[in-house]
Amino acid sequence: MKYSSDQDYIYYSGTNIPVNKLGIQNQTEIDELEAQLFLKTYEHFHENLNEKTLFNQKYLKDLHKFAFAKLYSWAGKYRTKNISKGDTVFCQARHLEEQIEKFFAEFKKENYLRDYHDKTSEEFAEVVAYFMCELIALHPFNELNGRTIRLFFDMIAVYNGYEYINYDNISARADNKFIQASKRCMHKDCKPMEEIILKGLKKAK
Repeated sequence: MKYSSDQDYIYYSGTNIPVNKLGIQNQTEIDELEAQLFLKTYEHFHENLNEKTLFNQKYLKDLHKFAFAKLYSWAGKYRTKNISKGDTVFCQARHLEEQIEKFFAEFKKENYLRDYHDKTSEEFAEVVAYFMCELIALHPFNELNGRTIRLFFDMIAVYNGYEYINYDNISARADNKFIQASKRCMHKDCKPMEEIILKGLKKAK
């Protein structure tokens, strides 16, 4: 499902496909290309993880830009329009920059979650779920927020000695557990997301 907006938005008329640099208007083609670009992004940022990596605001923007700059002019840039999906309304655009600053100020106090190597999986899942829910509620980009947010926390998981978090075959179905947990995030209920993350955590060999 595409996002709705209170202003003209970014899609080709009558489609779920964002206007893109390649002029692609076929859903299957754009889906496949996005998936390929995202796989390369995982590989690039995984290979470049090191002890100096800071999971800060620039890092989040860099993930989105690296993945989608070949397709979208707004890659790596925060949205300037209000958006919603179904009955879910995300942070208003006029408050977005301020709220993101607050998010990353709190995240910095937690040292960007870089200190969980020796803590329990339960502790890690709880803190990841909290910050993931906060970021989901912000929904900072025009599109492709979910994948970027999961990538962001997957890199944090790898940094702390885990494999990528297993979300059990995420799909766009409305009854998908991750989507339902994301909706609960909008009501400050992080428990469903915490349970999903804990179940999906596995220490790397």
